[in-house]
Amino acid sequence: MRSLSLGYFLSAVNALVFFFPTILFFPALVTYPASIVLRGWGWRSLRSRLGPVGLLYTAIWCLGVLTYLALTLSFLEMFRDGIWVALAAWAVYSILEASLYLRAAGKLRIRLLYASPINLAGVGTLGALIVMMWSQFRFPSEVRYGDLTPLFFGGAACLVASALITAVAALQIRAEKPTGERELESLLVTLPRSTPPQPPTRPTTRPKEALTARTSRTALIGLEVVSRGDMLVCPKCGASAPIGAESCPECGERFKKAASGLRCPVCEAPFSVAKPISAGHYVCGQCFSDIRVVSRAS
Repeated sequence: MRSLSLGYFLSAVNALVFFFPTILFFPALVTYPASIVLRGWGWRSLRSRLGPVGLLYTAIWCLGVLTYLALTLSFLEMFRDGIWVALAAWAVYSILEASLYLRAAGKLRIRLLYASPINLAGVGTLGALIVMMWSQFRFPSEVRYGDLTPLFFGGAACLVASALITAVAALQIRAEKPTGERELESLLVTLPRSTPPQPPTRPTTRPKEALTARTSRTALIGLEVVSRGDMLVCPKCGASAPIGAESCPECGERFKKAASGLRCPVCEAPFSVAKPISAGHYVCGQCFSDIRVVSRAS
């Protein structure tokens, strides 16, 4: 997930402005809006995998732009009260962004993202300090933290850590490949045929016959167990259950079982939950059995 990762790397650079306000203030005027656009775009590409929470990418764009405009205008004498709008918008979209971290951590099974909401500690600390000191600010070159320096640096460190953690986690999302029916179709195309190619004929098959032909083509694919998993893992809460269990003993979530089509030979989960680890080699996402795709062609 290149755009998401780059957006959070830029966000880490933005947070460094609290360490070096005089040097990094003007570069941050460019990197901040760029990070907002990239982060929103990255979450937008994941919206179908995150469910309704994935739609919060629009809030990141809207509130991020509002934060930027209010913050830049607040340095003008006539718009100095814009800092309160900027702080409010920053706090709200940071909370919404933290909910995206947690949703992605559970849905995409990237535990590193559970640490990303540390940004809320930084936003809360820095927001409170800015409220206390804003009346003394006139220009970034005049900012002096004084006795509050450790608190400013601690809050900024939370923002940098959160951004870097999310950027690294986003690289793991990028490494995932699509599974399920679309990948199965690509396998069907590449597997050898057992009969020589026939000359093209006019399509005279009826719908029922066409369905039979498609079924026979699918029969060219088989799943072979390389090593069996011994437990089912709940996709909702992560609790374990023995093979054959109907539902999770902790949260009650029902385990997936396919009535037909390609499915895991161990737990009967549909092939769409399997994840590829190499060409033709998969791991079931429910019981974590190693599965190999084989051709049944003679």
